[in-house]
Amino acid sequence: MNDIETREDILLIMRKFYDKLLADASINFFFTKVTTVDQHLEEHFEILATFWEQSLFLKGGYFNNMFSIHKEVHEKHAFKKEHFETWLNHFNATIDNHFAGKYAEQMKTQALSMATIMQIKFSQ
Repeated sequence: MNDIETREDILLIMRKFYDKLLADASINFFFTKVTTVDQHLEEHFEILATFWEQSLFLKGGYFNNMFSIHKEVHEKHAFKKEHFETWLNHFNATIDNHFAGKYAEQMKTQALSMATIMQIKFSQ
């Protein structure tokens, strides 16, 4: 398997990842009821691709506050430990199904770090 190399690779991951999230009743309500992400997925994928391009390839261009955005969602419906675990399991499985290499591992590590920080910040 190839490593993640392009924005198109990231978009593939996001599309496959969200297929899993939206099919999982234990977490899909965050995207269909708590927020309306499901109504503009392609726009959301572009934002996520910009975030991950900046994170992995240092391209720049992402200016949103990712933690603030997720805190607003958390305030509407609290994220629980199980939600983070489900999110990470689907995320890691999606990457592992399509890519292997330095950037694939970096993406999974950064996702774990973000989920851990969110859990700590949101529990305060």
